[in-house]
Amino acid sequence: MAAPRVFPLSCVVQQYAWGKMGSSSEVAQLLASSDPLARISEDKPYAELWMGTHPRGDAKILDNRIIQKTLGQWIAENQDCLGSKVKDTFNGNLPFLFKVLSVETALSIQAHPNKELAEKLHLQAPQHYPDANHKPEMAIALTSFQGLCGFRPVEEIVTFLKKVPEFQFLVGDDAATQLKQSMSHDSQAVASALQSCFSHLMKSEKKLVIEQLNLLVKRISQQGGHGCMPGWVQCFSLGTGFSTPLSKWNTKRGPT
Repeated sequence: MAAPRVFPLSCVVQQYAWGKMGSSSEVAQLLASSDPLARISEDKPYAELWMGTHPRGDAKILDNRIIQKTLGQWIAENQDCLGSKVKDTFNGNLPFLFKVLSVETALSIQAHPNKELAEKLHLQAPQHYPDANHKPEMAIALTSFQGLCGFRPVEEIVTFLKKVPEFQFLVGDDAATQLKQSMSHDSQAVASALQSCFSHLMKSEKKLVIEQLNLLVKRISQQGGHGCMPGWVQCFSLGTGFSTPLSKWNTKRGPT
């Protein structure tokens, strides 16, 4: 009798802090519906469901008729399932990771290297870069969803630097001045200034970020507004995610 080609999987869940809690998470619901042994903790976040062969989340096979225990092992023994082109191009590996996300708060900032850099980083620091592949992504919204990408207009960033002293402190006077002056120059000057501002902001010491964020929250609270997630540098942003007035920041969901 031929081995089954379709079989149920128990997929790995990632419990990142930004995920929805307990059974309110679509990820938790999918996990429970696919794995009868799964137990959902109502006080823990369920952020991502991974369906694939990633080293940190190789899906388990729930079919006793199959010798292999994980999807990665099964694909390794059944290379024809990939098709000859995919098998040859990706050395017999599944070249994508299918995820379901259930998001409660703003996701952490990510940097996705290209294929060449991903391979280099994987060799240099596999503990931080366990995957040698690049990260092109496609997202399909299953429910109402807001996706933000890129930098806000320079004029708006400059305005926030003027109006939010805590933001200016973390960016630094030199980088802030460079950005203001770049407005009268070409796009290359603007790009260089944005890079400088972003680098200074993201490389700020955690202690300084927390100090300035506490000052910001205190000042906004005195004005009758709301604060940000404690300790999150994302509350200070050059991107489109900070496009609403400060007084409209909600402590759970970011800009409302």
